Amino acid sequence: DNMYMATLRNKLVEVRAAARVIVQRYGHTKKFAKHLVALVIKQIKGFTDEQLAEFLGTDPIGKQLGYGHKPNPSTFSKVRKRSDPRIFQELYIWLLQNLLKGKQLRLIAQDSTDIPAYSKNDKDARYGHKTPSKKEQIARKEARKEYVFGYKLHASADAESEVPLVSMVAPANKHDKTFFHKIYGKIKNMFTINYDAKYLLDAAYDSTDIYQELHYDNVKPVIATNGRGFYKSKLPKDPSYGKRWAIERIFSRLKEMFGLARNRFVGIKKVTIFVFSCLIAYLVKYVM
Repeated sequence: DNMYMATLRNKLVEVRAAARVIVQRYGHTKKFAKHLVALVIKQIKGFTDEQLAEFLGTDPIGKQLGYGHKPNPSTFSKVRKRSDPRIFQELYIWLLQNLLKGKQLRLIAQDSTDIPAYSKNDKDARYGHKTPSKKEQIARKEARKEYVFGYKLHASADAESEVPLVSMVAPANKHDKTFFHKIYGKIKNMFTINYDAKYLLDAAYDSTDIYQELHYDNVKPVIATNGRGFYKSKLPKDPSYGKRWAIERIFSRLKEMFGLARNRFVGIKKVTIFVFSCLIAYLVKYVM
C-alpha cells in the first residue's frame, strides 16, 4: 500500500502541475489547482467531502498538494460552484495528449452511458432512452424502450489499450448519433489516426452521414446494422467489432471503481465537473 501511495503521489503531482497552468487561464491563482486534484482523489478513493477533508489533513499527499492543515469540507462545494467545467475538460485532454504522444490510433470505439439525475428538480436533466446493458445488447431484444431522467456521457476510446478518449456530457434526450461528428472531429484534431484505422459503433450510429464521413477519411466504419424496430439489429462480420466492448468495460470501471454510478450533483455544470473528475481518476489509476 505504501508503494501504491508513493506512486499515486507522484502522479498527482503531475496532475497538479498541469492544473496550475489551466486554472490561470480561467482567472484563478495557481493555488486553486490543488482543489482540482482533491476532487480527483475523491473519485479514486470513493470519499465523501468530509472523508476527503480528513484524508487531506492527515495523509502526506495533503501537504504535498499544499493543504497546510485539514480543509473545511465545505471548501469542495465552493470549488464546484466557482469552477468552469472546461477547466476539468482541458485538464483531462492535456493529460490524455501527454499519455498518447506519438501513438497512432487503429481501433476507435464510441458509445454513451446513462448518468441518472440526482434530483427530479434538476432543470438541466432530460428524459432519454435508457442505454441497454451488455446482457441486453447480447440478447439484442428489441424490447420496449425504457427511459432514464438525467444525462449521458458520450465517450470514445482507444479500443486496443482501453484508454478513454474525447468525452462529452449532455442531457439524456440528445441522440448518440449527434455526438459522433463532434467527438470524431476532436479526435482528428488531437490525435494521430492510423491510415487503416477502424471506427467501431453499435446500431445507434448506423447512418449514411457517419459512413460517408469515415470513408472520406479512409477510416473503415464497423457499425452494427440498425433493424429500426422492424427486425433484429445485425452485428458486423468484421472480427474487430468484438473490441467495441472496450468502451463498455471503461464505462463499467468508471461506474464501479470511480463512482460514476453515484451521481450526487444537480445541474449540467456540476455533473460535468463530477464526470471529468471520474475520467481523470481513471487516467491516474490505469493509464499514467
